[in-house]
Amino acid sequence: MSECPRLVFSPNEMRYLNDVRHREVCVLGSGDNEAVFALSGMGAFVTSVDISESQLETARERAEKLGLKIRFTRTDVTDLSGIDDSTYDLVYTGGHMSVWISDIERYYWEAVRILKPGGHLLINDYHPVRRMWHESEGPEPRNRYFNHGPYTYTTEEGLPQYEFHWMVADHINAAIHAGCTIDAVYEHGEGKPEEDYEKWVPDSLPHYLLIYGHKPL
Repeated sequence: MSECPRLVFSPNEMRYLNDVRHREVCVLGSGDNEAVFALSGMGAFVTSVDISESQLETARERAEKLGLKIRFTRTDVTDLSGIDDSTYDLVYTGGHMSVWISDIERYYWEAVRILKPGGHLLINDYHPVRRMWHESEGPEPRNRYFNHGPYTYTTEEGLPQYEFHWMVADHINAAIHAGCTIDAVYEHGEGKPEEDYEKWVPDSLPHYLLIYGHKPL
């Protein structure tokens, strides 16, 4: 069975996802594909886009077992050249996507390009201000809010890993520059940190930044 939508999406996201049945939906940076399966279960025609072949292959096998018709595309979300203009009714991304994006302007431009006129963009990203405390070893922020990075870390395998910290203004301006009309912005979710690397993040900060907009007709 597909994931229950309300276990995958926040209440703020659900208010914009109630009418996806028989709509063409693209999920960018699909990761574990929970959102993809939830949207498919809600009746959408879903395309899952991610750069990880292993993530996509696992999801592809699961979709076959469940009898779900989901399209899987391996590509960088800043280069969707394999997807035609004006293809989707909704482009969605959730979770912690922007930290891996080196060019946020290009990312939004591509997301809006593949939207049909009148189609909607829904971004629910990890709130930028929380990244100031990413991997902090004490209550003081490790990073400056205005420093985009890249920040370099080393994985357990000894490989370099790069992260980018985009501000709220970067997200909003990139969406506007891409030709998206912004209809709503929410900063939502609060309380104790959800992950180990958030140990020192103040409880009072919002967890997520949500941007909802549309491509003009």
